[in-house]
Amino acid sequence: MKIAKTLLPLGVTLSYILFAGQALANEPQVRIATKSATTSVVESKSETSSSVSKVAEEAVDVNRTSSYSSKQVTTNLKAELQLELDKTPEKIRSVMRAQKSELPEASEKSSSSSLNHLYFYDASVYLYEDYDADGYYTKLSVNFDVDAYYDEHYDVYAELFIRKNGESEWTHYYTTDVFSIYGDNSSDDYTVTTKLNSGFPPGRYEVLIDLFEYGYSGVVDTISEYDDPDLGWLPLEDKTYESGNVSSDTWVSTVKTEIWTDNDNDGFYRDFTISFDVDTEQSSRDVYAVLYQRRPGYSWEYETETAVFTVVGANADDVIAVDAEWQSGYPTDYYDFRIELIDANTGEILDDVSSEFSPLLEVPLEDAERDMQSTVVNPPPSSTSYGSGGGSWSLLGLSLLGLLGWARRKQS
Repeated sequence: MKIAKTLLPLGVTLSYILFAGQALANEPQVRIATKSATTSVVESKSETSSSVSKVAEEAVDVNRTSSYSSKQVTTNLKAELQLELDKTPEKIRSVMRAQKSELPEASEKSSSSSLNHLYFYDASVYLYEDYDADGYYTKLSVNFDVDAYYDEHYDVYAELFIRKNGESEWTHYYTTDVFSIYGDNSSDDYTVTTKLNSGFPPGRYEVLIDLFEYGYSGVVDTISEYDDPDLGWLPLEDKTYESGNVSSDTWVSTVKTEIWTDNDNDGFYRDFTISFDVDTEQSSRDVYAVLYQRRPGYSWEYETETAVFTVVGANADDVIAVDAEWQSGYPTDYYDFRIELIDANTGEILDDVSSEFSPLLEVPLEDAERDMQSTVVNPPPSSTSYGSGGGSWSLLGLSLLGLLGWARRKQS
């Protein structure tokens, strides 16, 4: 019988932890980030779709109603971001492994066995997107298969790291969702595909993966180039090094998303503000932005267009803020947003961003009509990981993992 990899009903993803963790304090929810170094997605949704409870397939209404307004504010997003970064532990493997945890280190089965009861059976890497044909790729897919010595179900997750060959430190770039495996079944492999956005000059890189049993802090197995040559000597570069890559002299540098009102306390909000700082190499430039939204599995839909604003160099006090309230036609879900930045004089698209900025992803929203009754919605089955700025797992996230794991064991 095929054992499909499943997310736990109590599974948590990046956005769920970041927003829900703050919700414990009953305060407006905020996420702020600069452009991420990497963007990753899980490519096994087809295997999980049958076993993950989802929101009813209800499309956003074409006759939906909402109110939008835009303004320019003097908020210094760069300074706010730096404060957040100063509070965020370094996402370097040696630092992460040295951090103390409230979780037990290992399960009883792991402690009683002289061998790891969970282990990596195999791993492989596939490379994509070398548009300038220089032999260096901007996208990689890491596939790995986790097995168990006992014919039982186990809930696990993994952390992925990358470094340039010859460097000593491993940089964290992705933490998977919690997923289930059974014995040595070969059909429960996991694939993470990552786009390199910035910070990866052309060179040879290697990948390392740490495996964890859900609810425990200790690493149960590790796989790297030393165990499997497929994980090493990878010819990579980020997309800025692709020849022919057209880069604008005006771009979105920092994004902040705030969600405000949740009358029914179900974790989904009816109104929000998206603020973004635009920098330009010119002395000044007149720009406007177009905002799009989409639900998981749906196409981008136009939402609003801002007024025309003047941005000056790299000034921090010319932030564009979009305030929104959704009245009707928006089902309860985790929404992604996309910002298209346009030159007001020529119509040239200067920047087009979405997955590069974690605050634009998996925002828990619903319209005002639905904000009158509680709705249960599972977190999305995949998440996006980031190399900097509010996109990686935090100590809060790991603590919640442990608490949810403890609750699950108490229920079973």
